[in-house]
Amino acid sequence: MSVTLDISIRPSASLSPGELEEIWTLTSRYVDTPRSHYETKLLALPEIGLWRVRGGELAGLVSLDVHTVLWRGRTRIVIFTSSVVADERFRGRSLVLKTGLRLLLREKLRRPFAKAYWFFDTFSYKSYLIPARNLREFWPRRDRFASADTTAFLDALATQRYGGDWNRETGVVRRSGYKQLLPDTAPIDEQARSDPDVRFFEASNPGHRDGDMLVCLAPLTVRNLFGAIKRARSR
Repeated sequence: MSVTLDISIRPSASLSPGELEEIWTLTSRYVDTPRSHYETKLLALPEIGLWRVRGGELAGLVSLDVHTVLWRGRTRIVIFTSSVVADERFRGRSLVLKTGLRLLLREKLRRPFAKAYWFFDTFSYKSYLIPARNLREFWPRRDRFASADTTAFLDALATQRYGGDWNRETGVVRRSGYKQLLPDTAPIDEQARSDPDVRFFEASNPGHRDGDMLVCLAPLTVRNLFGAIKRARSR
């Protein structure tokens, strides 16, 4: 029987000590980081998406910062995601995308004519494969370069969020020294390298095992999301 997962989006400040303990227990299975540093970063973002087995255990989470920016005279919606962790038993269910679609609908009801974007960083090729497998348009990618406007927009977002740790030449955020994947979490072996998108990720972010993060951007348009929505519904 398929397990039903419920998605809730809450203010990070509403997390109880018990929920923080659940989050840490799950996260520490996959990420090497001091708890105090991790929770400070987690609570610094205003919202959190929790994925929970109906009536039971925590299956995963994503930290969220949804905000607007003014870009060349027009308002744009930015959905920033971070600290994504999912129990391996419940992966492959499009949980990040489903959570993002809820946020997108919420924001579009408020600002129907504003363009929306998904902005995130990752040191895991598995996170990079979410847009690569589900979206028509995302950056960076192996088969074509971003437009000048997209490159400038991504640079502006990354400069604001990461400051001097952002390298616009490589598209990578320098490691903090406090957070990296555990050795058994998303290793890139020869089988994984047979995938051209994985090879591109590894070449673009050679320091990913040490915590360097590749920064990614995707427009959240109907055309771009069409295939992802179909796959999410089928799952």
